[in-house]
Amino acid sequence: MHGIRIDIPHKGLVVLSGPAGSGKSTLAERYFTAEEIVSSDACRAIVGQGEGDMRASPQAFQLFYRRIEERLARAQLVVADSTALAPSSRRKLLAIARRHELPATLVVLAASLDTCLRRNAARRRRVPARVIRRHVEQLAQSLAHVDQEGFDRVYVIPDEALRAGTVQIRRVPLPVERPESGPFDIIGDIHGCFLELVELLERLGYRRRDSVMAHPGGRMAVFLGDLTDRGPYNVSCILLVEAMVRAGAALYVPGNHCRKLYRWLTGHRVVLQHGVERTVRELSALPAPLRQEVADRFRRLYEQAPPYMILDGGRLVVAHAGIKESMIGRMSRRITHFCLFGDATGERTPDGLPVRRDWARDYRGQALIVYGHTPVETAVWRHNTINIDQGCVFGGRLTAFRYPEGEIVQVEALAPYDPRPNIRTWEAYAGMDGSGEEPASGPGGSVGDFGRADAAEPLHIAGVSTPSAGSISDSPTASVTVPPPVSVSNPPGPKSI
Repeated sequence: MHGIRIDIPHKGLVVLSGPAGSGKSTLAERYFTAEEIVSSDACRAIVGQGEGDMRASPQAFQLFYRRIEERLARAQLVVADSTALAPSSRRKLLAIARRHELPATLVVLAASLDTCLRRNAARRRRVPARVIRRHVEQLAQSLAHVDQEGFDRVYVIPDEALRAGTVQIRRVPLPVERPESGPFDIIGDIHGCFLELVELLERLGYRRRDSVMAHPGGRMAVFLGDLTDRGPYNVSCILLVEAMVRAGAALYVPGNHCRKLYRWLTGHRVVLQHGVERTVRELSALPAPLRQEVADRFRRLYEQAPPYMILDGGRLVVAHAGIKESMIGRMSRRITHFCLFGDATGERTPDGLPVRRDWARDYRGQALIVYGHTPVETAVWRHNTINIDQGCVFGGRLTAFRYPEGEIVQVEALAPYDPRPNIRTWEAYAGMDGSGEEPASGPGGSVGDFGRADAAEPLHIAGVSTPSAGSISDSPTASVTVPPPVSVSNPPGPKSI
């Protein structure tokens, strides 16, 4: 039979589950170090009179769980070697992993009774046959629902693979740990400002390549989410960003507006306000086949995106709304929520703006964090973090941060598409906690506006209405002259990144 490959995140919890004699300890010793394995048998030997001293099990499992906690607290890999056949045992182990916000992998060794009895007969310490029979019965009950218990990954190794020894275990990075090292052009909240986005990309040196925009020098764009809502050309932004990601010319992390659009597209009840109603109206006006294609492409983009990314070997972290130092290298619903919404209190200011705690005030990490979400007038450097949301959709600027150069490149908004006074001044932003640093040059470069790009020759999205040269009258403000439209058609074919 073909070999079975098991991918194990290089840090987190691995739960081995199976009857006595199924080969759990043998598998663990083959692929993991002694320091990584926490065995219930070994814990019994420490606190009792040997591995078979069942009277010592209560104290042994206290030690078992404590050692697992200690390794996870240090963000290390730990392999829990016990039978773990009772659902309550697996739930307790899963809860420990969730508490430390690290992935939990369940590996079930589905050995037959014959295999377990044969292996047990060759062991130095033999388990009574009646116990093994009970374990095999518990295994059969567990197999009916282990994939519904909440583990991040579940692998079931069949009996024939265990007997043939065709199992291979490979350690893999967390989904947030990317291999790319740059150089990058990190772009803040777009919010449907398609013309400004294309202008910024051209200013950064990106050119059309097979109907997507790519950099001839191999630079990658990194989009910080909130592609849509509030601005005028949301569908065009979705298609351009999705095409660039599929072509390997860009990376993407989602924002809170991306989450809201995704929920609407997947049938959840969503209040159509704060700009999402504009995106929904734009999608609804498309012909049905094209509307379905755009929806499918956005869903895939969102579903494949991690909540944040660790880049350049840990030197750079990107997240839509930021991330605390203690969260980097970990994953959980809480961390995902933070990356999407920031450290929100749930309150609002008198002018309707959300109140957010200033997480950057306490950041002292080595990694540079680039984020957006909260529109501020100036790209603000604070404690090795920088906010590059300058509120383009509100009439500000669309910003790119060039890494590792530390340079800021910006283009002015063509109009305040959403005229609400949503852009905080630098003084107000820094005053959120009474601290802050002067807006300053980044490492190795200056902060400033590099001017406007020349008008671009148009691309075309088949069947999508995109802006024409002339004026924008969609804004409540006076119309302004804009360059010719630029859109993107379907890429020639997908390319995994």
